[in-house]
Parts: sequence; C-alpha cells; structure tokens
Amino acid sequence: MTTINGSDMKGIFMKGAENLLAHRDEINALNVFPVPDGDTGSNMSSTMLEACKYLENLTDEKLSKVLDAIKRGTLMGARGNSGVILSQIFRGFCDTLSKKSKLTVADFVKGIKGAKETSYKAVLRPVEGTILTVIRVLDEHSKELSNLESFEALFEKMEEIALDTVKKTPSLLPKLKEANVVDAGAKGLYYIIQGFKMYALGDTSINLEGVETRPSEEITIAYEELTYQYCTELIVRAKRPITNGTQKQLENYLNTIGDSVVFFVQDDIIKLHVHTNNPGQVIEEFLKHGELLKVKIDNMKEQHEHVVGEAYAKKERKKIAYVAVSPGEGISKVLKDLGVDEIISGGQSMNPSMADILDAIRRANAENVIVFPNNSNIILAAEQAAKTAEQEGIKVYVVKTTNVQQSISAMIYRVGEEIEEIITSIEETIRKTIAISITVAVRDSKYAGEKIKKDEYLGFLNKELVAHHKNLVNVLDKIYQRCKLEEHEILTVFVGSSATPIEQSIVEKYTKKKYPNVQIEFIEGGQPHYPFLMMVE
Repeated sequence: MTTINGSDMKGIFMKGAENLLAHRDEINALNVFPVPDGDTGSNMSSTMLEACKYLENLTDEKLSKVLDAIKRGTLMGARGNSGVILSQIFRGFCDTLSKKSKLTVADFVKGIKGAKETSYKAVLRPVEGTILTVIRVLDEHSKELSNLESFEALFEKMEEIALDTVKKTPSLLPKLKEANVVDAGAKGLYYIIQGFKMYALGDTSINLEGVETRPSEEITIAYEELTYQYCTELIVRAKRPITNGTQKQLENYLNTIGDSVVFFVQDDIIKLHVHTNNPGQVIEEFLKHGELLKVKIDNMKEQHEHVVGEAYAKKERKKIAYVAVSPGEGISKVLKDLGVDEIISGGQSMNPSMADILDAIRRANAENVIVFPNNSNIILAAEQAAKTAEQEGIKVYVVKTTNVQQSISAMIYRVGEEIEEIITSIEETIRKTIAISITVAVRDSKYAGEKIKKDEYLGFLNKELVAHHKNLVNVLDKIYQRCKLEEHEILTVFVGSSATPIEQSIVEKYTKKKYPNVQIEFIEGGQPHYPFLMMVE
C-alpha cells in the first residue's frame, strides 16, 4: 500500500477506533493523571466513535470528505482531557491534508506534524509524559518515517516509536512513576496506531459493537485532595467570529478559575475543558459569546473517592502492616523484600506530605500500621497522619526512625506475633543500629562548630558529624574508628545515584584492606544527595 484514498482512510481510522475499544478497560485502569478526569479509555473511545458515526453517514468517500468527517466527529464526540486533545490531534492532521485527493507516506507524515502543532496549541499548559509526548516524538522521527516505502512499513514503525514513548512516560511524570503505570492517554494513542497497522496488514473487518474488552490489571490509585472539584466541558456555537483578542481573553479567564485547560475555536464552534470549582461561572462567561450545544459537568471528587474506595475494598485487610519512607528505588526494593507493605518516596530535601503518608496508611489496609518516617523532618507529618487515620479506626504506630538504615535493621530483626512485642523488638533494634551516612558539602558553611569547605566529604554516624575532608579515605577512617568496625561482622553499603565508580572502588578497597574480617556488601540504593548510606551489623 503506497497510497491511500478516502475509503482506505475511513477503514484505517475505524480500525484504530475498534482496537482502542478492545483495550478501553485497560486504559481506564491506567487513569491516574490528571486524577481523576472521568475514564480516559471511555473518553477516547467516545471521541473516536462519534467520528465513526460521521464516517458511516457519508455518501461520498472522497478523501476530503472523510477527513472533514473525522475532524468534525472527533470534535463533537470529544470527552475529557484526553478526548479533547485527541480531537485536536486529528484536527491538525485533517487540516494539513484537507486539499489532497490521495495520500502518500510523506503526506501522512506531514499530517503528523500538523497534529502535533495543533494539539500543543490547544493545551494552554502542555504536560510531557502524556498523549502529547507520543505525537511530538512521532513528529521528531518525520524524516525517517517519510523515507519509508509503504503504509505497512510506516504504521509498523509508528507503532514501535509510540510503544517506546509510552514506556518512557513514567520517567517524565512523577505521579505515573509513583503509581508504577504508563500514561493512559499515551497508551490509548498507541492502540489507535496499532489499529492503523492491523488494517494496512489486511485485517480490514471492522466491528464497533460488542467489542470484547481485554481485562484490566489491578492498579493502585492514590487518594488525594483535589484542588478543583468539577470537570467542566462545553461546546458553544459562536454568535459572531471569535477574534484573536477575544480568544486570548477567554484563555486567560479559564486559567484564573481552574487548571487542566484545553480550549480552542474551530470554525464557529468553541470547545473547552477545564477543572474548576465554579462551573456555573464558566457557563455564564461563554453564554456571552454564543449558544450552548453541549454541557458536561462531572464531580471528580465523588468519582475519585468511589474508585479509590473500590480499590481498598478489594484488598484483604491484614492484622499488621508496615509503611516506610524511602529515598531511592533500590532501597525501596530492599524494604519491600523485607516485608514493608507500602513505600512512600521521600527523604532529605523531598519530605512527603501528611496526605502522602495518610494515603499509604490507608492503602496498607490493616488494623495496625507501623510507620517508619526515616527522617527527623518527616516524623511530625507522620504523627499528624496517624491521628487522622486513628479517627478512621486504624491504629498507627509511628516509630521515630531518623534514617532508612534503622527501618531496614528493624525489619530484619523484628520478632513477635502481637503488635506490642513487635514494637518492643523494633525499638530495641533501632537503639542499637549503627548508621553511617556520607554526603558532599554543597557550599562553605559551619556545622556543629566545624568549618566545612565546599566539596568536602561529610561523614555522619547516626546524627553526629564525625569527619569532613576532601579525601574520602580520611572520612572513612575516622568513622570506622568511631563505630569500632573491627568488632562487627557485616557492612552493608547502599550506593547513591551520585556515587562514582571510583568512589565505590575507594570504599571497597580501603574497607577490605583495613578490615579484612568484615564482610562488605554493596547494594544499588539509588538515593540522591548521599553517595553512600551504610549499615553496620
């Protein structure tokens, strides 16, 4: 297939819609950003299905007519943040190619550029790690894609690029990383592109009714306080042409009363999506410019509490659970392996909020929850979360750990069946834990009466600054002497994200040479700020 006409384009689009429908429940389950905005899978499906109705009603399948039906249908069917952005992707694609009678591969790729430019303009504050990123990355590959000789090759390559981009979305959005999921809108666009490929490769039968949806995996959705309660969407037919000045004025208005704003004017139609606490004010403002064709207002707080509540209800309630704050992925894995039920990302310079800790306590779903704050700055927030949780019938024990090594030791050496016995054993272990922390001074300063120079290594034994020096060996020597390392058997070293191979080699060689009887083990901790966190046993 080296060119496509109107009939082909109709089939390709409808196959994309069918494939999206088949994965609708999976996309809905991934919907964690923005939280919550209806159901991303359902919203994107609604957008595509409305355009399919327009296509099915066509009596003339010229390419220009097909593209116009896709553009108008996706506009009228667009629901939710993702659906509105998807409609703008297709608007940009269709407008770019509106004068063509057939499409080559190079034409289709030009359409992708139009899709990228139009969708980014419609979103007033574009966020990467979303559906927008997929269309941008596809556009960045335009030269490579234009050189392909057939639509089979084009759609296969587009599918490959889209999937790779979807996999990278958690690295661009912390909320996705925290939930351990990819972006829902991005994954939805990937399935649409996969449908294009299926059609080009010969799977041309299309069934938009009774499509079997694939089962979704269970995904944890965090409880959070929403700044804006109502997802508000309007379609307005303008009484008179909307000037650039009026458009800018309306955009500014939406940004003052809410967020997640998608706003654009297409011919005489105004379409907007905003999260706000005042949907009535939005309607009043836009009634000044035309008549309402469609209004949709969802209470996101109610939706969110329902979804989160269902997730908690499915989880079997435990007698005792553990929650810990962790500064790095590797350390989180160690804590999980030792039996910690819920991990909260955080630590030095990135203290989690009371709401973050409360959410983890709730997710643990237990009668008794033991919390390890692992930083003195987090203890107060943990105690506030505990008070709130106790009003909900959860008994919470905040163990005042000031470093992550204490919680690791506590989990290794905890004993007992009853909560009181376990707490006693944990507190005894924490008192005996020897925790070494090595960081690097970021500026000249004074600490505990000592003059610290920028770029010096700082060595702490528990909370006490024991040594500072430009030479790492000098710091290690003083710390090891202070904690009497020769009297111990094991030194576990958690390697931070900033540690260099040379620094790790220095720690290993010096320790083995000076303390040959001590077993040393290195674990990739992934923590920032501290090249090395050590635990002496």
